[in-house]
Amino acid sequence: MAVIQCSREHPLRAAPLPIMAVVVNGDVIDGRQQAQRGTELALPMLEDQSAAAEQCLLRLKAGLNSKPKWYFTQGTEYHDSKAGREVEVVARALRATPYIGLGTGRYCREVLDLEIDGVVCNFAHGISVSGGLYRATSPDREAVWSAVAGKEGKMPKADALVRSHAHYFTHVEHQTKHAVICPAWQLQTRFMRKNSVYRMLPDIGAILLWIDGEAKRRREDGVYVNKILFDLLKIGTTKL
Repeated sequence: MAVIQCSREHPLRAAPLPIMAVVVNGDVIDGRQQAQRGTELALPMLEDQSAAAEQCLLRLKAGLNSKPKWYFTQGTEYHDSKAGREVEVVARALRATPYIGLGTGRYCREVLDLEIDGVVCNFAHGISVSGGLYRATSPDREAVWSAVAGKEGKMPKADALVRSHAHYFTHVEHQTKHAVICPAWQLQTRFMRKNSVYRMLPDIGAILLWIDGEAKRRREDGVYVNKILFDLLKIGTTKL
């Protein structure tokens, strides 16, 4: 999840911040969990998962003083179902803002290019997951391809790329571009522990993007990335 605002004069507390937009970047529910046959699900019914996601996000929405616009992107079909069917349900309940972007959808699509005061932030859920020692490889590569596509006029020239999916936070800066992988809102699963107990520990939280159109017009950096990370649950030892 990413929240976007225009000033860095306020403390990092959600309620008083001048937030302009909240972007929920895919995978809002866990889905049917076919691989584990639902054994890790507290709510196996997709309707219940969607209702739980709505309640969590509505609580956040009610606590924001600035009343920002809300945007959703579609996550993987494993979680959000075919064509983002389940995220569409949640986005409609949150009265999300429809937009034009790549892919199909009414309230959400696969790609969102959000422009604020001349600064373009590109949001999409999917990105390849790098190994534990090379987490910056994927966003670094995505930033290079973004520069090429923007220069050739095939895509909007993005100042920041925001991806999710990998469940860890990484931030790469190029000369004129930021590439960020957002933290997640899911603890470690059996799938993540399969190859290593330690390698795929998730980061829990969100990111804040501070946007400064005047800085970009001065040919300075128009984006500042701020991560908000929370501690993982403490795992105790078994004493003999």
